[in-house]
Amino acid sequence: MAGRAGHIFYTWLIILLGFGILARLFSALNLDLGREFLIMIALGMLAEWLGVSFPQGRLTGGFAVVLSSYLIYGPAAAAWISALAALFSQGIANRGNPFRTTLFNAAQYVPVLLAADHVYAKLGGQRGAGLGLADLLPLLAFIAAYLLVNHLLVYLYLLPGRRRYPLLAWADAFRWDALTYLFGTPFGVLMGLLYQQVGVAGSLLLFLPVLIGQFVLRLYVHVELANRELFALYQVAKKLNERLALEDILEIVLKEARRIVPYHSGVIYLWSEERGAYAAAAAAGVFAESLRRSAVPKGEGFLGQAMENGTPEIVFDARSDPRLKKEPGLPQVYRSLLVVPLLSEKETLGALVIGDKRPLAFDEHHLHTLGIIGGQAAIAVMNALLVRRLEHSANTDALTGIYNHRYFCRQIEGEHRRAKEAGRSLGLVMLDVDSFKSINDRYGHQAGDAVLCELARVIRDEVGEKGIVARYGGEEFVIALPGLDEADCLDLAEQIRETVREHYFPVDGLPRQVRVSLGVAVFPRHAHDVAGLIKKADRALYRAKEAGKDRVVSASALL
Repeated sequence: MAGRAGHIFYTWLIILLGFGILARLFSALNLDLGREFLIMIALGMLAEWLGVSFPQGRLTGGFAVVLSSYLIYGPAAAAWISALAALFSQGIANRGNPFRTTLFNAAQYVPVLLAADHVYAKLGGQRGAGLGLADLLPLLAFIAAYLLVNHLLVYLYLLPGRRRYPLLAWADAFRWDALTYLFGTPFGVLMGLLYQQVGVAGSLLLFLPVLIGQFVLRLYVHVELANRELFALYQVAKKLNERLALEDILEIVLKEARRIVPYHSGVIYLWSEERGAYAAAAAAGVFAESLRRSAVPKGEGFLGQAMENGTPEIVFDARSDPRLKKEPGLPQVYRSLLVVPLLSEKETLGALVIGDKRPLAFDEHHLHTLGIIGGQAAIAVMNALLVRRLEHSANTDALTGIYNHRYFCRQIEGEHRRAKEAGRSLGLVMLDVDSFKSINDRYGHQAGDAVLCELARVIRDEVGEKGIVARYGGEEFVIALPGLDEADCLDLAEQIRETVREHYFPVDGLPRQVRVSLGVAVFPRHAHDVAGLIKKADRALYRAKEAGKDRVVSASALL
């Protein structure tokens, strides 16, 4: 918030400074030359309209107009001409920027020009037709000062959002802009020198090569950006072809998408069977935390329909788009949106959604580029989901849906190692169903399986995030409890026993009660390795059975 306030303060400081200086310079204008001033303003507007826009700024041939105006009419007229040309051109053909951005772009030319004029005057430079070799050094200093101060002011203005455009560095903008100065300077000087002989109308012909050069620069910049986009897309494809976890894939997609299509915030939704909706699986940007908690019902609203139809969508301005009237969520925050569904061969996996607060922030080219990334991401996500399902199948018990014996053995070794390194405790609870054989003998194995499934659910709900629950074998379950001491483990075990005792299990179509016995052991008090810990917990469980079942026994009772 402090950064945003500082940015707004800086913006208005330059605006007030620029227009304040213009007001003071008004008396120095020769209004008899108003018609010529209007011609120069029109040239500046034309240069702005034919300029090259990119994330770090805008390239135009307007410096030729600034330099010729400065040499012909002086700093006051040049300041007014450059400011009004920027104000009128960007105000008429606004590209989705806030009005204060247009004011800033117009006002910043004024202090820039006066700073360059100060350098020029200090070095003894002369304006008008009397330019000579002695004025070469001051003129070069004027150009260098204008370029540096201009870029400094623009750099500070773009600084808060500069990290959003890693595909393009500030050095690139400076280099490209320097090319426009290098090309426009000779024509600006010639326009100034020929003014005395042919007047402003005749010198206009010299501005045509500037526009041609600007067109060539536009092609060059577009090719350069296209090459960088292609390389970035190659890097995305290369990374996504690696065997990565789903979370890593989603993070890469959001990060690399921002390199090519700058955005304010982004979110990736994936279909969730558990929630019955497209749930946020990853998010980036200012509103990332809020977006991670969001979900989109299937087929509902603009986003839901876009995912259901599997068609990419672009919103140029949410305030005027009829599809988004009364649409909650993202359209209330962002004026520009891009929605790219992630499609597999048979279904919609989810969607990549990015937004920006500015209207007209995205175009069809962005949608096409993001569509390529979305296609690559969909393949990687589908592969990751298949791997996750296979891993889940290999790690879970087919009957109860909780972890199996093999997975538990791997996890308990890791937990033991971490507990040993951190000097903390590790609890282990062994649980067995009392008289389970009688349930199978009396009601059948199908009823016994139903009891085990329900019991697994009850244990998992009671343990929650405190530990790892697994089926150890038959009617026996095991629970690993990292960080819990003996007292905490006993409390949890007793809570599980009481919950099971009061719970009614579906047996033969009727609710039946089930009893369990539990044994508790804790590292490092009862054992120093995993094998010893399991052995002590198993012996404590056996002691609970011997003592009458339906009870909790600690390994301490074995000493």
